[in-house]
Amino acid sequence: MIANPNLRALRYDPYSQTLSEEGYDMPKMLSMRRAAVEKARKAKVFGVILGTLGRQGNPALFANVRSKIRSKGKRCFCVLLSEVFPSKLEQMGNGSAVDAWVQVACPRLSVDWGHFFDKPLLNSFELEVCLGLADFPE
Repeated sequence: MIANPNLRALRYDPYSQTLSEEGYDMPKMLSMRRAAVEKARKAKVFGVILGTLGRQGNPALFANVRSKIRSKGKRCFCVLLSEVFPSKLEQMGNGSAVDAWVQVACPRLSVDWGHFFDKPLLNSFELEVCLGLADFPE
């Protein structure tokens, strides 16, 4: 539904034998993600998370993210986590240690759960938008 918001999505439940139409509030999601990116634009220090659960983390993308942050004169530190929860990140830097997080783990983590974190939690594409290297599609 996120990748193809104009396609109709149907769900069949074989137990109740019902067919229902599913939906996703794209304008709300985009608004929330744009707000997180805008908040992260002010960040001076980024925490960069490499996911270690299964095959989610990509070391090459992780290195690329770190390089892009540093190329813009910002600081970053690295964290390896098997699972990313708000309480884990709060323990590591919700004071002044970190201004925003970038996760290289599950691509949907920021989209689906980012609003539960106190600091912006961006994915790699959103970081590029934050740093002025890309634009959100219209």
